[in-house]
Amino acid sequence: MDVKEYLVKHKVEEITNGQSGAGVYMIDGEYILKHVKKEKLDSKVFDTYKREALFYQEKKGKNLFVPVIKELELSDDEIILIMKKYSELNRADIDDELISKIANLLAGVHGSDIPGFLNDNSDKQKLVSDNGIEDCVNGWKSVLNEHEGVFSEGILNDVAANINDIISLKNKEKSVLVHGDFHWENILKDDSGNLILCDWQGVKVGGPSEDLSFFLSRLGADGVNIDEDGFLNAYGDAYQKIFDEKVDVTEIKKYMWASRVITTFLYWHFFLHGSDVERVREVYENMNLVDTQEL
Repeated sequence: MDVKEYLVKHKVEEITNGQSGAGVYMIDGEYILKHVKKEKLDSKVFDTYKREALFYQEKKGKNLFVPVIKELELSDDEIILIMKKYSELNRADIDDELISKIANLLAGVHGSDIPGFLNDNSDKQKLVSDNGIEDCVNGWKSVLNEHEGVFSEGILNDVAANINDIISLKNKEKSVLVHGDFHWENILKDDSGNLILCDWQGVKVGGPSEDLSFFLSRLGADGVNIDEDGFLNAYGDAYQKIFDEKVDVTEIKKYMWASRVITTFLYWHFFLHGSDVERVREVYENMNLVDTQEL
């Protein structure tokens, strides 16, 4: 397909919230066109779009949670994807029914067949070297020192001493198909109110806790707090109903905790410089090992 020629023939509105270097357009108010050229992107970013395109090729017409794909062209240096446009969700509409629908959506994803192009061993967390642990500790100390006298380093030292045990625990979690970027803005609905999940660049094989934890933490960061236990129980009920397999919610909560501690220790110190005390406290205390799951 000649994308320039195609755009000339249709009513086009450019969408600017896509990743830099990828062309994203609304076509005739009915479809979304993604045009990705490798020459305009970092190769790693292009690979994420390629992963999404391969996923759509595999799932096209097979799963209700995937957008309807009108056209898909994939080569080594270009991706052209045209899919049906859907409506966004409104946070004001959050209620028990919508939360149940979202839990059902995610359960359907996690129980879905894993495409052959995904490596089911590729996303196991590697243990952290002594030097890596030291770097993280120093990174966190530099954040805490911006608020001298406010924070004890006890939490940090506890996590540093136990981080590889926590990673080993997390790696025991069952592997399933994971969306990899499961948050509110990526959940859409069709005219009948059915939920659709878009933006599959991060699709991978991993633990269910990753999508569950990310969804709840992103909502919380946006000031929207929902009942965690209620959501997890709805997820477990949906999974059992769809796949006739019981889910141990207590186990999921344990893995969610491990995932939260790992992510916070390894990465959050990069983003907190210059933050106020309460923001640092909110993130830092996510690593508190006291009164949490025992290793």
